[in-house]
Amino acid sequence: MERDQNVGKMKIFSCPTCQADTPHIIRGQKGETLALLCSNCSTGSLVQSDELCLYQLHWEEELRQILGTLEHGVDDDKYPD
Repeated sequence: MERDQNVGKMKIFSCPTCQADTPHIIRGQKGETLALLCSNCSTGSLVQSDELCLYQLHWEEELRQILGTLEHGVDDDKYPD
C-alpha cells in the first residue's frame, strides 16, 4: 500500500548526471528501492527509500534555515535600493 502512495510524488534529490538538487518524480518502487526521474535532465536513478528520505529532510532543514535568515537578516536602511 505504501508503494502506491509514493509513485508520482516529487522529492528533491541530487542528480548524479546534472549534479543539481532538483525535483525528482518517483516513477516506481520495488521493495525499498525507488526509481526516480530528474526533472532537469530526465535521467533515471535508483535510490533506497531511506536515503531519499534523509536527503529530503536535510534539504528541507537547509531551506528553513535560509528562509529564517531572510526573515531576520535584511535591514532596509543598511541595504538601500
